[in-house]
Amino acid sequence: MVSSLLIGLFLILMFLGLPVSVAIGLATGIGMIVGGYDLMSIPQKMAVSTQSIELMAVPFFILAASLMNALGITQRIFEFATALVGSLRGGLAHANVVAGTIFAGISGAAVADAAALGAISMKEMPREGYSRTFSASLVIAVATLGPIIPPSIMMVIYATIANVSIGRMFIAGIVPGLMIAGLLMTLIWAMGRGGFVTYPAPVPFSFKALVRATARALLALMAPVVILRGMAVGWTTPTEAGILAVFYSIAVGAIYRKVTLKLLRECLRETIRATALVMYIVAVSSALSWVFVAEGTAADIAALITRYADTQALFLLTANVLLLILGCVIETLPAMLIALPVLLPAAQALQIDLIHFGVVVIFNLLVGIMTPPMGIGLYILMAIGNLQFGELVRAAVPFIMILLVALVLLTAFPAITLWLPNLMMPAALPR
Repeated sequence: MVSSLLIGLFLILMFLGLPVSVAIGLATGIGMIVGGYDLMSIPQKMAVSTQSIELMAVPFFILAASLMNALGITQRIFEFATALVGSLRGGLAHANVVAGTIFAGISGAAVADAAALGAISMKEMPREGYSRTFSASLVIAVATLGPIIPPSIMMVIYATIANVSIGRMFIAGIVPGLMIAGLLMTLIWAMGRGGFVTYPAPVPFSFKALVRATARALLALMAPVVILRGMAVGWTTPTEAGILAVFYSIAVGAIYRKVTLKLLRECLRETIRATALVMYIVAVSSALSWVFVAEGTAADIAALITRYADTQALFLLTANVLLLILGCVIETLPAMLIALPVLLPAAQALQIDLIHFGVVVIFNLLVGIMTPPMGIGLYILMAIGNLQFGELVRAAVPFIMILLVALVLLTAFPAITLWLPNLMMPAALPR
């Protein structure tokens, strides 16, 4: 009863235009009043949920991404990617994928990638003859790589909730991320080959230009290696890797002579705002999840799922359908925090590897950044590219379809996710 009221209120408040975090908080409070719960439980559960040492990594990765973008490192990465693959048919489109893959190894957030790449691509691609809607939909699709290729804020939060190794989660995203990038580049080639999109003539390859672009971007290209190397061999924790990423970003900016006190202040302000929003969503979602658990709703739904979806394959299919629907109407992080208390017990009961399940859950919800009506990526690129919602959604359909193909492959073949972490970290290290 209380759980149904809570969910109904949340959906009503959200569709009335309230921010998701506010809708969750109000719905939880009203639901607890109706259910006769002590309202002091709300701040208690919110406080406990954010007192995790693993969550300390979140603000450092956000700050590192903000610094990389503000210091012009994103632009250097894009220039390198253009010099590398710009000679292919649809070269700038391919360069977007390459640049997004590299930047994903720094940012850890889809929204940051969409905004950073969108600011560059929506100037460069239309200028070279690409349609604005194609350019914008490509940027959104590439942004889904942000939380898949490590480091990843969503992976940190998932690993904390599921009690699995953050290091193994990070490494598990590398091969899936590269596979998704490869599928996107295949789609770009196929759309040009089939005449669905008209690309400008490719520019001739220049080894000299590639060397020059590589030299300009070399320090930026080393950032993902610096961030991941220590975690892969157990030298650093994720939080320490985040701190290292921040200091590395500042050092690179100093070498490029871009660092100023004004820039650092602005990046810190941006990080505080973003971190406060992420932590608040984590906190209020934890209070909502506690009500689900206290009411027995989470256990009842998990039992219902395992009763009818009594095999791993059927459960994963059911979970994917539920998450795809949820991702269409709720932003990725709140959707994950709401779904996990229900899905994790069932996944554990069916002995599904939680590292594999985590990558599937996170990527599934990331597809939602380009699916209406919520689709935060759509709204970001609408604002950057001055586009209409309907035309952007139509242009995004082929990219949504290829992302769904990637989701099917990740779900059906766990080895894609588990091969590398089993090779590099065969025994789960402490988080």
